[in-house]
Amino acid sequence: MLMKKRFKGRNKVGRFILKTIILLGVVGFSFGFFFKIFYAKIDLNLDNETYLNYLVHDALGNYSITDLASLNSTEFLLKYSLGIEKVDNLVAKEEVTNETPLEVEKEEPKDAVDSSLSQEPLVYLFNSHQTEGYKTNFLESFNINNTVLIGAYILKEYLTDLGIGTIVEEQKIADVLKNNGWKYGSSYRASRLLLEDAKNNHPSLKYFIDIHRDAGQISSTPVEIAGAKYAKLMFVVGLDNPNYAVNLAEAEKLNELLKAENVSLSRGIIKKQGKGVNGIYNQDFAPYTFLIEVGGEYNTIEEINNSLKILAKVLHKYITETENGQKET
Repeated sequence: MLMKKRFKGRNKVGRFILKTIILLGVVGFSFGFFFKIFYAKIDLNLDNETYLNYLVHDALGNYSITDLASLNSTEFLLKYSLGIEKVDNLVAKEEVTNETPLEVEKEEPKDAVDSSLSQEPLVYLFNSHQTEGYKTNFLESFNINNTVLIGAYILKEYLTDLGIGTIVEEQKIADVLKNNGWKYGSSYRASRLLLEDAKNNHPSLKYFIDIHRDAGQISSTPVEIAGAKYAKLMFVVGLDNPNYAVNLAEAEKLNELLKAENVSLSRGIIKKQGKGVNGIYNQDFAPYTFLIEVGGEYNTIEEINNSLKILAKVLHKYITETENGQKET
């Protein structure tokens, strides 16, 4: 009798364990099944416009309600999706070095549009090498890569805030290459077609900026200023352009304005010509056509954002001075 009771006791324990395992299995399967259904309904393959202009936050809604009113969409995204705090506008001192703290400029209201500038689009941002990427992070799992194209959208956001009408090229360079049977080496040829198309569709466009990133050494592009990290900027001028002197003069103006913000942000102007390089970079298209290397492959999106906000300020000053100067003459 004692053996039978022990045997029955063991059977009860065994059945309990078996039921527990089955229950856990059912719960696990159900969770996985419904998660897959709901996950499939969420389109994670975001385009860049959506990525920058819709507010993305974590599942707990862990954000400050005051930020909804105070941050623009780019800053909100960078803070709550990428963990990047808002970066203030900066004003340079007369002489600045790496160790010189940058003063904080009071933010203008977002609706304070510069009335001295045309309300038609003036700036066209494009990327001849659209897939050039920055330091990767977790966003790859959401089909979002930190590329120069993302940089173009960030710069557009800041320029728009300053009252400068800006357009970002959305067509894929890869598609233009494929449709014409061209290889990657013809990327500038492909972007030339997009330049011409943009100008035809928006005659008011005047300033054309091709945003790239360098592939230099890790030590050549990041810079730290007063505890904040930035990506250095460099201007490229093609000397095979018959009218390069005009483009060079304009690039020098921009570079001087950048150095006035902080000399450490500029890597200067590099001139290219001859075999092995394009040598023109579409700068024969218009006198105000620029190729700007924004950081390098080892820079983070935070560093790129910091520098693009400064670049937007520099471009605003440059464009305002140029437009007002031409009106006076």
